[in-house]
Amino acid sequence: MLKSMLSVVLALVMLLSAAAHHAEAEAVRYYHDIREVVTDWEVSLRYLQEGNIRYLAGASLERGPLAEIREILGEGQHPFAVIVTCADSRVAPEVYFDQKLGDIFVIRNAGNIADETALGSIEFAVGHLRAPLVVVVGHSACGAVAGAMIEGAEFSENLQSVINRIRPSVYNEEDLHAATLANIRHAVEQIEANPIVIEAGARVLGAHYDIVTGEVSFIGIEE
Repeated sequence: MLKSMLSVVLALVMLLSAAAHHAEAEAVRYYHDIREVVTDWEVSLRYLQEGNIRYLAGASLERGPLAEIREILGEGQHPFAVIVTCADSRVAPEVYFDQKLGDIFVIRNAGNIADETALGSIEFAVGHLRAPLVVVVGHSACGAVAGAMIEGAEFSENLQSVINRIRPSVYNEEDLHAATLANIRHAVEQIEANPIVIEAGARVLGAHYDIVTGEVSFIGIEE
């Protein structure tokens, strides 16, 4: 009887150990190696999703010896995704996606707009670096979007140029969250229509970052 019970316990221990090793292997699978060239946008998306999960759980990955990482990156970069996001100090994609140097190609400006400089940077990232995924990440409490919603408001010349980019897509929205999503979709549409993005076959998605919860919600992907 005792021998039988010991056999059952041993079997359970082995099963739990195997499950733990499997879970660990799955987690490691979705850490990007900075030398890895990613060609599948779904793999890129999974890297970002898993990174945000780690961030929310407070389980950030180990960065490794930074000097060694810099030396590797000195030979070239292979970012697996392009992130277009706001310049807001609370919105740092390397942090909320829990990524390392060389993992993501980041473009930041007020309101995460797809202006000429942003589009040029995207063209370089997808055309020359072959990044297969572009994600436009807007965020809660975005001041640029809020400013664009104020009818008749005027700003300094350069800031006004940013507001003018945002206003057409949000002018009829009364809710800041809805306006933020509309601004994200507008940028996504502009990037999707870019000839070099089309030629490269890069996938373009939108996403929303909640500055309080830290959660990233992706837009335009099938569940």
